[in-house]
Amino acid sequence: MADDEWKEETFDDEGTATRERARPIVVALDFSAVARHALAWAIDQALRTGSELHTVHVVDRRLHKGDLSADPTALKTELAQVHAEAGAELARQLDDEHRAKLGHVIEHIRVGSPAEEILAVATEVVASAIVVGSHGHGALERALLGSTAERVVRRATCPVVVIKH
Repeated sequence: MADDEWKEETFDDEGTATRERARPIVVALDFSAVARHALAWAIDQALRTGSELHTVHVVDRRLHKGDLSADPTALKTELAQVHAEAGAELARQLDDEHRAKLGHVIEHIRVGSPAEEILAVATEVVASAIVVGSHGHGALERALLGSTAERVVRRATCPVVVIKH
């Protein structure tokens, strides 16, 4: 795919073409091996197109019935600790060399439903594409558990690249 395909071109009143900066690429990371492959693909695309790279990790911690009777301070403390740990791990996903080449990487940590939060980040940053890894679960597992990648593909308003392990 040529770089020109990813960059938007507009024309001024005189018909002169002007280039706009490529829209961001969002890559979802769950810290698995397949997510590292997705990140490598997203880095390559961001470098080739001049796109800003946004990484997103979602802590799948939705409230449950038992949480309603739990100590609010303990819940807050737990979420803060999980958020800090996820932030540290997210920061380790990109080495200094890639960070320098990309110039600017924005890291997002969200709490909630992975598909919902990935889609929300993509909408907020007006992403040109979302990159997700697929663990390749079978049809039965997808039917029972669902697939984050599948949900993102079905509901995204921009192209989604699914990297298989």
